[in-house]
Amino acid sequence: MDIGKLLGIVKSIPKDKLKTDAGLKEVIRDLGKKTGKTFTDKELNAYVAQFRHMSKTENVGSLLNKLSKKGVNAKDIDSLKKRFK
Repeated sequence: MDIGKLLGIVKSIPKDKLKTDAGLKEVIRDLGKKTGKTFTDKELNAYVAQFRHMSKTENVGSLLNKLSKKGVNAKDIDSLKKRFK
């Protein structure tokens, strides 16, 4: 998936849905549907817990670093950095 398209999806998520576990589950479920995946309640709970943990411990720099370690190419990383400035 193209980084621009991914960022467009992220920007379209209402911020109020990220404040509650039920809202997060709804967002994750909807994103899964867009990619052809369905999640069990156990998987949704795990993703919500992971999101909550990351929202408390991560910042833009550390997330970009993790993306580069996962194989996202340098051009895409530079594009992301420009969008966050």
